[in-house]
Amino acid sequence: MVSSLELEARLDNLLANAQKETADTDLFAPIPEREECPLCLIPVSVKERDSVLKLCCGKTICIGCGYKHMLTDMMNKKGVSHSWDDYKCPFCQQEDGKINNIKCLKRLMKKKNPEAFMMMAVNYETGEGVFQSETKSLEMRICAAELGHAPAYDAIAQYYHYEIVKEDISRALEFYEIAAKKGNVKGHFHLADFHGRNENNYMRIKHLKVAASAGDKEAMDELMRLYKEEFVTKEDLTQTLRAYQTSNDLVKSKDRDDIHDLMDRYGDEL
Repeated sequence: MVSSLELEARLDNLLANAQKETADTDLFAPIPEREECPLCLIPVSVKERDSVLKLCCGKTICIGCGYKHMLTDMMNKKGVSHSWDDYKCPFCQQEDGKINNIKCLKRLMKKKNPEAFMMMAVNYETGEGVFQSETKSLEMRICAAELGHAPAYDAIAQYYHYEIVKEDISRALEFYEIAAKKGNVKGHFHLADFHGRNENNYMRIKHLKVAASAGDKEAMDELMRLYKEEFVTKEDLTQTLRAYQTSNDLVKSKDRDDIHDLMDRYGDEL
């Protein structure tokens, strides 16, 4: 078990290296286009639920392709009783129900897959398949961040922001800024929230504009609300709305629209 002192030392080193790496990066630079889904070759959206890591082969696919394959598999099993775990991976054809999640995560972690570390962090939080430990959960996210995974910096910031390790708002802000500089929408949104609570609407709006321009609906909705309260100019709103629409058009597909419709209709029942 890694000690708290060892984790603090790794966090110090992680932050120092990341700040050096991003020293010349504009905090408000446009967020780069996301990587393409390997099946449909369309960029994945900024929404976390719009892609899934397949534990069997380590491929990250969009939910549109995932559900399209699942439905095809379902139609090929006419009249056959099936469960969610019966569906096969589009790449390796292994059935989800036959996968040992923890074993597969550990295998992917050995291959330095940052998303596997992030998933294992959640397992340690909940105690699913492993013993419950906030310390181990934090360690997994540190490992992901050390591999350059932007969302991991945002997650680490929350350990300081919400007193999971210790309350240190200035430290949380430093990690949020690294996440934002590395192109993480949630980093920008959390910084916007912080500045909003401190009544710094100038900085709040700047962060919201970056997140909304990348296609984040929550940030766009917040900008619309601030516009109605006359904190955002019509010019800024129009410019951001155009960028928001362009970003969402780039990631649209019929399969993704179909599954979003189902998710809106049935929610967690899916």
